[in-house]
Amino acid sequence: MKRTKRKPNTRNIALLTIILLILGIYLYFVNYYRTHFYRSSTINGINYGNQTVSEVEEHIASDIASYSIHISGRNDVEDVITAQDMDYHYISDGQVKQLKDDQNPFLWPVGLFRSNAVEMDATTTFDADLLRESMKKLLFFNETNNIAPTDAYIDYSEDDGYRIIEETYGSQVKEDVMYDALTDAIAQNETLLNLETIDCYTNPSITKENEAMNAAVKKANKYTQLTITYDFEIATETLDASTLHEWINISDDFEVTIDTDKVAAYVDYLGFHYTTFGIARDFTTHDKKQITVSGGDYGWWINKSKEREALLATIQEGKSVTREPEYYQTAVTHKANDIGDSYVEIDLSKQHLWVFKDGKMVVDSKLVSGNHAKKYDTPKGVYSITYKQTEAPLVGEDYDTLVHFWMPFNGNIGLHDATWRVKFGGNIYKKQGSHGCINLPYAKAKIIYQNVEKGTPVVIY
Repeated sequence: MKRTKRKPNTRNIALLTIILLILGIYLYFVNYYRTHFYRSSTINGINYGNQTVSEVEEHIASDIASYSIHISGRNDVEDVITAQDMDYHYISDGQVKQLKDDQNPFLWPVGLFRSNAVEMDATTTFDADLLRESMKKLLFFNETNNIAPTDAYIDYSEDDGYRIIEETYGSQVKEDVMYDALTDAIAQNETLLNLETIDCYTNPSITKENEAMNAAVKKANKYTQLTITYDFEIATETLDASTLHEWINISDDFEVTIDTDKVAAYVDYLGFHYTTFGIARDFTTHDKKQITVSGGDYGWWINKSKEREALLATIQEGKSVTREPEYYQTAVTHKANDIGDSYVEIDLSKQHLWVFKDGKMVVDSKLVSGNHAKKYDTPKGVYSITYKQTEAPLVGEDYDTLVHFWMPFNGNIGLHDATWRVKFGGNIYKKQGSHGCINLPYAKAKIIYQNVEKGTPVVIY
C-alpha cells in the first residue's frame, strides 16, 4: 500500500515562530535590563530610562558640576558661587548600581507601564578651604560693599542741644555666618541664598531707641537748657548752654554727670573777679585826696565751697535763676571801691574822723587811737561795724570800763565814748593812747552811734 506524506501545519509553525520571537525579545530585554534602568525609571525626579549605571552617574556628575548658588544681599549686591569655585563634585559610592540591582530584569514589561521612581541623595564633596577662599572674593567683601555699621550716639550743637544721631546698618557681612549658611545651602542643594534672611550682617549694638541713651539726652538738656545769672551790680555773669554743655560728661553707659572740677573753676573765676576781701582800695578822703588803703577785713568774700555746692544743685534742678553767690561776708556795694557813700573815715595822723551818710558828712570829731609807745597802734585798713551796743563793759588785763556807745569793727577794737578823757586829738595817742580802740567824746560818740549800722565801712589810714 502506498503511503502519503503529511504536510506541516502552517498555523502551528507560525504560532511557534511567534512564541519563539516573543521569547527572544523578552529574553533580550531581560538581558538588556540587567545593565540598564527600566524605561520609566526616574531618580530624584529626573528620567534615567534605558541608561546604564555609568551613564546615570555621568549625568549626575555633570549636573553637580554645573551647580551654582546665587547669593543676594543688602544694597542690591549679588554674586555667585559655582561648583568649580569650591571643587564641588560627585562621588560614586555604589548607590546608583544598588538602585539598578534592586530592579528585577525579568519584570521589565511592568516597567513599560508603571513608573519606577526612586529618591537618592547623591554623595558629593567640596573643598572647605577653597569654598571659604572663594567666598572671601565675593562682591560682598569688597571694601566699597563691606561697610561696618555705626552705633547711634549723642551729639551736641548750639542750635539743637543734645540729640541722638541715628545708627547706620552698613553692609558688613559676618564671615562665619555666611560660610555656615553656604555649607547648609549646598548640603540641601539650594540654588538661592538671601543674606538678609539669615542674620548675616553685623548690626549696630546701640540704636536710637536705646532707653538709657534717650534718658541721658533728656537729662543733659535739662542741665544745659537754662540760664543762671549772677548780678554783681557793676556786671553780670551768665551761665547758659554755650558754657554748661562743656561741663556735661556722658559715659559709655549713658550716665550723665556734671564736671565738678569745671564747676569749681568757674566759682574760682567768680571769686577772683568779685571777691574784694582784704584788697588795697583807692579811696577819696574827706578833703578830696586820692589815697590807697591796704589791710583790713572788709569786702565781698565768696564762700567757694558752699557756692560750688549751690551752683551744682541749681544746675541739677534745671531751672533758670538769677542768684547771688554764697558769701562768707558781704560789703555795702559792688560799685567803685565797694565802700559806698555811708562810712566812717579815720585819719590816724590827724587823730580825726569823719562820718558820711548817703554822701554827706554828718559828724566829725577828734579822737585818741591806740598807744603808739606801747605798740597798741590802731591797725590801718578797711573794716566794717560788727554790731552796736549801748552800756557795754570793756574788760582787759588792766582795765574794766563801761562805755555808753560801743561799735566794734576789728575784733575787740572799736569806736566808743571815753568819758574819762578831757582832751582828744593831737599827740595824746603817742604815749597815752588806748589799747587800740578809737576813743571819742561822749556827744560825738552818740551821734556816730545814731548814724552807723552793722556793716557800715570803717576806713582807717
